[in-house]
Amino acid sequence: EYCNIVATKDAMIVKINAQNGTAVVKEGDIVTKGTVLIQGWLEGQFTGIRYVHANGEVQAKVWYSQKISVPLKQTKKIKTDKEENKYSVKINNFEINLPKGVPKFQNYDTIETSKKLKLFSNFYLPIELVKITNSEIVEKQITYGTEEAKQLGVQEACKKIEEKLQDNPEVLQKYVNTNVNNDYVEAEVTYEVLENIGTKE
Repeated sequence: EYCNIVATKDAMIVKINAQNGTAVVKEGDIVTKGTVLIQGWLEGQFTGIRYVHANGEVQAKVWYSQKISVPLKQTKKIKTDKEENKYSVKINNFEINLPKGVPKFQNYDTIETSKKLKLFSNFYLPIELVKITNSEIVEKQITYGTEEAKQLGVQEACKKIEEKLQDNPEVLQKYVNTNVNNDYVEAEVTYEVLENIGTKE
């Protein structure tokens, strides 16, 4: 069927190879999402214009930016080594606590694990043992130096950008800009990536 190849995102064209159809952009052009890159038609000296199923590859520079603010003074929740375990038994949908009680920690994380009882290797009883582990959490005031805050901001920004990248594209450049304020540090990271941006439409 007749179709064009269009841009999937904003980018700068690096290389275009129209295997079928007519390229309508060139190296160095800035395009936006939805721009036609290869039109689904060919024009011959004797045949005139005929419509085709466009095919080809378009490589382009794409930019991903992320800005992160890191407060110089933060309250962080830190897990201590203190834990308490509580147990219960579930029989069908009925649960029995062994024993009942409230957690002894003011702040805590809870992890629940369960295990079904079995008589044989493949025969389970309708009884489930449940273990509830509460780990104590305390709040601690942390003050960062500006250089440490810059590093944390850059690391977090890079992590968020890399979560967006697909198929391990080639990273051409990485740009970092930081700005120090009275109460926080702002870090902005931009990745310049080489991607294939063409899709059939």
